[in-house]
Amino acid sequence: MRILIATGLSPLDVGGTAQYASNMARELNLMGHNAWIVGYGRVEKNLPIGFRHLYFLLKTIPRAFYSDRIIALDTFSVGIPALWASWILRKKIIVRVGGDFLWESYVNRTGEMITLPEFYKKVQSLNRKERIILYFTKILLKNAYKLAFNTEWQRKIWVAAYHIQERKTAIIRNYIPPKAEATALGNKVFLWAGRESKVKNTDRLHEVARKVKLHHPEFSLDFATNILYKDLMEKMRNSYAVVLPSLSDVCPNFILEAASFNKPFIMTKETGLREIYPKGGLFVDSRSSAELEVAIESLLQPQEYARFVAELKSLNPEHSWKEIAQELITL
Repeated sequence: MRILIATGLSPLDVGGTAQYASNMARELNLMGHNAWIVGYGRVEKNLPIGFRHLYFLLKTIPRAFYSDRIIALDTFSVGIPALWASWILRKKIIVRVGGDFLWESYVNRTGEMITLPEFYKKVQSLNRKERIILYFTKILLKNAYKLAFNTEWQRKIWVAAYHIQERKTAIIRNYIPPKAEATALGNKVFLWAGRESKVKNTDRLHEVARKVKLHHPEFSLDFATNILYKDLMEKMRNSYAVVLPSLSDVCPNFILEAASFNKPFIMTKETGLREIYPKGGLFVDSRSSAELEVAIESLLQPQEYARFVAELKSLNPEHSWKEIAQELITL
């Protein structure tokens, strides 16, 4: 089978999502399929909504022409133009759902500290851009051949909110790395990585970190932004723990990767990650500075830290790129 993978990220971007396209293409080719990638470049990333979609559509059509199936790795940036290409060329399209661009856009614009489940429980006041995102998201969800979620948590939210037919959905877990050796601990460095935004709740993390530092001088917070993936992995290997206090986070690759090094984590309780790692870290109300502070101080205690490390060592929920490729291709 000839398969086109559409992605808005490159392997140089931070996080496991950025590695998805290249690893999927490799595994599909090893299985005997012909897989290739069409991704965002500098031009698309600098164009406004609409123009970048049209540009990416023109970029996608020649590659999609020779494909039997299209796999889009998000629901808007590449999902919409990939859907248009599938219509024009009459190809089946599978869409990977791993985040919520509408909710993120709303929170980053308004600054309202609202979680993903709360966002869909009441009608929000959307601006023009967000109404466009909502409109095209509904079209995509209705017309995609299959929708691949990575957690049951998000699938339930979206099935209810968008009235999706559950038979056209599936759960395909993210890549879950095998366990790896970590460097012996020195300083108590808590690592955060990503792009700072309202959704990521980074202002609160900075504020809490300053308070913790006053009472625990051994504590430090390392913010990793605009960093190569291999460098991020090295930082993670050498860290004490990781922290990711986003308002909601569907199934963060950052935490999955940290857990592979048996690094205890702190993250929001509004997540689907509990389906994979129900223990080994602290799930908190990330809108509460007090809860976040208590969680950090808890991990700074040697006995508590050792307990979380032991919990992580007892879990080994590995999910390989080969398994992901096989699951996607059989949808």
